Amino acid sequence: MKGVILMATPVQTPKIPRYLILLFLLLILTIGTGGFLYYENQKIHIKKERERELLAISDLKVNQIVAWRKSRHADAEVLFENYQMVQQLRQWLKSREKSRVMEEILGWMSSFRGHHDYSSIFLLDEKGNVCLYTSEAYDEVGPYARTFIDEAIRLRKVIWVDLYDEKDSRHIHLDLLVPLVPRESDGLPSGVLLLRINPYQFLYSYIQAWPTQSRTAESLLVRREEFEVLFLNELRHQKNTALSLRLPMVGKQTVAVQAVQGVEGVVEEVDYRGVEVLAAVRKIPGSPWYLIAKVDRDEIYAPIGEHAIFVIAIVGVLILSAGIIVGFLWRNQTARFYRKQYDNEIERQALLQHFEYLVKYANDIILLADRNWKIFEVNDRAVEIYGYSRDELLKMDIKQLRAPEQRFLLEKQFQQLEEQKGLTLQTIHQRKDGTRFPIEASLRVIEVEGEKFYQSIIRDITRRKKEEEERDKLIRELQAALTKVKTLSGLVPICASCKKIRDDKGYWNQIESYIEKHSAAEFSHGICPECARKLYPQLYDDEKE
Repeated sequence: MKGVILMATPVQTPKIPRYLILLFLLLILTIGTGGFLYYENQKIHIKKERERELLAISDLKVNQIVAWRKSRHADAEVLFENYQMVQQLRQWLKSREKSRVMEEILGWMSSFRGHHDYSSIFLLDEKGNVCLYTSEAYDEVGPYARTFIDEAIRLRKVIWVDLYDEKDSRHIHLDLLVPLVPRESDGLPSGVLLLRINPYQFLYSYIQAWPTQSRTAESLLVRREEFEVLFLNELRHQKNTALSLRLPMVGKQTVAVQAVQGVEGVVEEVDYRGVEVLAAVRKIPGSPWYLIAKVDRDEIYAPIGEHAIFVIAIVGVLILSAGIIVGFLWRNQTARFYRKQYDNEIERQALLQHFEYLVKYANDIILLADRNWKIFEVNDRAVEIYGYSRDELLKMDIKQLRAPEQRFLLEKQFQQLEEQKGLTLQTIHQRKDGTRFPIEASLRVIEVEGEKFYQSIIRDITRRKKEEEERDKLIRELQAALTKVKTLSGLVPICASCKKIRDDKGYWNQIESYIEKHSAAEFSHGICPECARKLYPQLYDDEKE
């Protein structure tokens, strides 16, 4: 073969077919559109669920507050309609004597207050002076409540004194005024029973309670005062706001402003903090109050963000799977192409096979070291890979070629080499410029006239390591794709007669629809020869004739 020059045939690289590119782009478009539509549908669904929840909570709270106000008003109406009690109180207001009657009145007032959970009850004359009272703690009637006494007496009906605070004490009160008036002129003075309700005892605690776990949800009461919105209770996100926080009705629109303007239902607007919220607004019948149940939009759409991550991950996996499938198709086509190339070059490969062994090792690093690991022979490949000159390599030992953190293993590995007379290992070597690369070394002991030498055939496996990483990545991706495949397993109940299958809900299904639903299989229908003879015997009779 000396003098023969084998010319390598140029390898043609196959082009990617256009139909594979179009197929991949179509799959990406389909998967992306499906993911987007699923995300939007989930977004609408989550918002609708929270809207229904807010409306249910607001309606429940409104109904409870209305029932509570009616109960309190009914207490006052019972007193107003009790003619004998009214007359007894008016008679005492005329005399105001410290007598057994006064003791009975105080006893009745104290009993009524404790039984109906009022914080205080005052008996007032026509001018608003306190004549008798009973209270949980020290209490008094301020000038604001007195301004309604004349109205109650004049209208001859029970009236509410809506939530207000005493400027000096900052105590918040809610009062009911029961007029003590004659049905006909009898010369006795009129007066008023003031029933005082502590709003913290029921109203505020009920308003502030939220039936589900939430980090931003709250409900609140507001009412309109001229050109302002007044917040009636303490707020979750801002302290000391009851009857002190006011927002102007002109300027920036808020949920509270829309509420007092008569807007009801679900509203998306900013709240008193300037934070965007989703709120349910309701007017409380029979009162100047408006109830707002709200949740921050960030909390509502937090699950949507999680869904978005999930959808992106699924879309990514599906696109990756589509890419893998297209890649497999391309790889299969490329394999056929290269197989054809191989068949065309089989004669040349046969000629080159004779030199395969020499070419294999000529492409590897070959080192020879003495028993002290000192290098005394190298090939040209070693000079090329390590970057040292031949003379520099012959002054070094094997340990110096290793990365510093790998050198401590050398002694143990050479002990194994001595025991086994051969060893294959992987480690890290270092070039002259300090760069590192993974190698696979095949070591063997050579004995010449009683002297031991160590032969090392070293291969740079940087590319193989990279390919292994890519292969492992591909395997993980394939395993992830395979988990998405539907399978049908387990015990399947089937009718022995009609061959229908019973599902988990107890319904009997045709075997085709059941299998299509629980697997990736599809059916096409035809008629076998045996059934054809049963169904269409006349055709086969004609053939016989």
